Amino acid sequence: MESKTTDQDVGSSIPVVAIVATGVALAVIVGGFYTYRTLTGEKARHEIVIASGAEDGTYNALGAALARVLKGTEVVEKTEVLTTRGSVQNMDLIENGGADLAFVQSDTPPSTNARLVAALYDEVLHILVSTSHADEIRSIHDLGGRRVSLGAVGSGTRQLSKRVLDHFGVEVGEDLELLPDEVAAGLTDGSIEAAFVLTAIPSRTVAGLAEKDAIRFLSLGDAQEYGNEADALALVFPSIRGTTIPRGTYVRLPLEPVRTIEVSAMLIARRNLNTDLVRTITTTVFENRSGDGGLEGTDLMVATRIREDYRPAAVTVPYHRGAVAYYHREEPPFFVEYAEAISLGLTLLVGVYSGSIAFREWMRRRMKNRIDAYLIEIDQQTADLGSLSLDELIKHRNALDEVRHRAFSDLVSERLLADQSFTIFQNHLRDEFAAIEARINEKVDSG
Repeated sequence: MESKTTDQDVGSSIPVVAIVATGVALAVIVGGFYTYRTLTGEKARHEIVIASGAEDGTYNALGAALARVLKGTEVVEKTEVLTTRGSVQNMDLIENGGADLAFVQSDTPPSTNARLVAALYDEVLHILVSTSHADEIRSIHDLGGRRVSLGAVGSGTRQLSKRVLDHFGVEVGEDLELLPDEVAAGLTDGSIEAAFVLTAIPSRTVAGLAEKDAIRFLSLGDAQEYGNEADALALVFPSIRGTTIPRGTYVRLPLEPVRTIEVSAMLIARRNLNTDLVRTITTTVFENRSGDGGLEGTDLMVATRIREDYRPAAVTVPYHRGAVAYYHREEPPFFVEYAEAISLGLTLLVGVYSGSIAFREWMRRRMKNRIDAYLIEIDQQTADLGSLSLDELIKHRNALDEVRHRAFSDLVSERLLADQSFTIFQNHLRDEFAAIEARINEKVDSG
């Protein structure tokens, strides 16, 4: 009795312990997940760091504008804009977690920690030659041995400039690392023979130099001819596209259309930046492009060039999940988008299912007909047994045995079903065998 009670207690206590342990585990998991989401989400929404660019550059102005808009729309409470040397340094900051958002060129070697928020606008490479040296420098190959500004260390301009020169095997005489203001002054007084300037069109710096007639534009081949140097660069480097600066874009310059290359200015984010926050930032960027309260502010005209351009196959940096959620905002639900295909699939499925049922029923009827044929054959073999001689009875018994062998062979090869009809057939066959055997025994005894 005592043992039985103990067994019952043990048996009943195990489920209780399991239920309590499961409940505690679920509570810990849910609580931990909620706490993690809350802490990371709230921290992300309270403070954000943006890596921009050189102090007097477009990226820096755009970073400041983005910080202002994010705070003004209460997306975040605090922002910090880092002044940097440009795209290369910005990508490094994203890689090591020193920034949450950054502006980079599309040809910048990507970090595994970087995710794309938006491709913003096109940046065009302007290869500018000082007017005082324009007669001497007429092609990209003429830059060999010259004093050329390739852009600041860590900038996307410098990276692209060196890529162009290396591709054509051109080695400049003096590689100058100057700020934009120094570049403009050097081109004006001729102390710099040429400079690479990567910027959106129109550029205030380039426009100012054009007004002074301090520059000429260097073209990467004939703008009217396919297969020029710009086309070659676009073929070799997938992130680079060929483009043309139209005649008269800057005051009266260039005098003729200039063939050059372009890349995209992109806003990227850390891979693990809060998904909801990135979606909100993406929304804010595209809904606050123009006007005094938007990214444009009072003088950032490049902000008006920002357009939605969601093409995952055209970029080397994968999109952030939060940005993808924004770009897919107007897509219909799966079942709505593929309603016709689903309907067709269901129709075909129903048709196949109905066909299979019909085929199975036809097979059943066919098998039933075979059983009926065997039953008829048995009846034929056992009709009028009383009038048959002994030899005839033995002959009919052998024929009946053959019927049995054929029927069981059909059963094995699945031309018959082992169902109630086959059971009836077996019983009838056994009874008829017994009748013939009895009749044969009678003949033997009387003979």
